[in-house]
Amino acid sequence: MNSNEKRARLGLIVASIFLAAIGGEIALRVLSHTDSDGNVYVADRRIRPFQFPITSLKEKLEHYKTQKTSYTHYDPNLGWAVRPNSQSANGLYYSNSAGVRTSSSRQETTPNPMPGILRIAIFGDSFTHGDDVSYEESWGTVIEKTMNVNGRHVEVINLGGQGYAIDQAFLRWRKHGKPLQPHIVIFGFQNSNVKRTMNLIRMLYSPGTGIIFTKPRFLLKNDALHLLNVPTVQPENLIPIFKDFQNWALKDHEFFYQEANYSDHPIYASRLASFIMTGITINFSHRKKGYDFFARDSMSRKIVWRIIEEFKREVEAEGGRFMIVHLPTKKPIKRLQNGRQLKYQDLLEELEAHFNLIDPSLELIQKAETSSLENLISNRSSHYSAVGNQVIGEVVANALLAQ
Repeated sequence: MNSNEKRARLGLIVASIFLAAIGGEIALRVLSHTDSDGNVYVADRRIRPFQFPITSLKEKLEHYKTQKTSYTHYDPNLGWAVRPNSQSANGLYYSNSAGVRTSSSRQETTPNPMPGILRIAIFGDSFTHGDDVSYEESWGTVIEKTMNVNGRHVEVINLGGQGYAIDQAFLRWRKHGKPLQPHIVIFGFQNSNVKRTMNLIRMLYSPGTGIIFTKPRFLLKNDALHLLNVPTVQPENLIPIFKDFQNWALKDHEFFYQEANYSDHPIYASRLASFIMTGITINFSHRKKGYDFFARDSMSRKIVWRIIEEFKREVEAEGGRFMIVHLPTKKPIKRLQNGRQLKYQDLLEELEAHFNLIDPSLELIQKAETSSLENLISNRSSHYSAVGNQVIGEVVANALLAQ
């Protein structure tokens, strides 16, 4: 091949690359969309540079202020909590004066357990709260009904919180659970809560969230827990924080903020370049690339472990029994169905070795095989359906009856 042919071939390659880049740029501009804050998305993937959710926060704040009877409200100790004596907008959830989820009759929770009644309090996130099912269908109520039918007089108090992390479940025990003197405390362990424990501002963890609040967060210093962001930031005060985030005193403790994601660069004028750079550096995720939340030596796991240890210690100091129920979500159930280990298998096994843990995974898989996995999941979201809640509740009730 002579020099002219080589130059021609090289020119053809360069031209092909250039045309492919132009085509890719045009395609991404057609396929992408921009939200009210200026964030650019290709399908559901946000690409650099990220923008703080100031406009969307203002819109959600306005809605929150006009909905004075919203089911969830600001709490200075927990970040947010179920509002006492409220009903959700969809009419599915009710709470009594103690902020406990209850039936539509809003049956009150007495300050002390009634004589002869075993009081069980359950803590956790939306999977414990029973999102997307009625109170009667939630697994806490299934426990109560199943044990009562079997001759045990039981009262189950549902203190689950929507979107909660493990630290919030523990702190809700301290604030709302301990005064009710439960005989048994059950913590619903859902693996995503490990990640949430490293978060302060919910809108940075989940940009599309309807939760406009911040949350407390524990740090671990010399193996001791130290609490940050209490009282939590009032939601309206988030706007000035977002506008001057670099100077926020707690910036370095927000795991789901990376300065590089929010820093503009001339190369990002190209959607194609931004798409490629975002994928290379963070795999389109807001979390740090390559970070394993469940690794034995990770800070997230160490903090979670200490919280659960302290949770158990405090419950037992009050004369109660502490238990954990594993709440596998759709993806973990699917992994187990396919004979694969859970991403958090090592952590789960360690929890089982050190705590009284109930794991309904086998029963969920069996139910999925006799019907379908989708039958266990609500058609509204990724939460358990009435069928999934029934399985969880029966497994936990039977474990308690056998003890």
